[in-house]
Amino acid sequence: MSVSQKDILDELLGLDPSRWVEVRDFILFLKQCARQESIRPHVRPLTGQDLCDLAALGLWADRDDIGDSLSYARELRWRSGHRLRNHDAAG
Repeated sequence: MSVSQKDILDELLGLDPSRWVEVRDFILFLKQCARQESIRPHVRPLTGQDLCDLAALGLWADRDDIGDSLSYARELRWRSGHRLRNHDAAG
């Protein structure tokens, strides 16, 4: 579907001027999205092999204070969420 500059201007002029700020904000949002898309590298998704090759893999392998890594990760997430809820309640 092709839209001309005249089509856009006609629609804008048919809109209550009190709503123009919303139109402008949306245009600025679209421009920001376009800028981000242009600077974001087009990278393929990581494969399982890519993840295995990461330097961080096994980073905590020698830690003897962790024990079961799944339980440890759950505990860290719970503590983080608990702190956030307490902080929000304290305001």
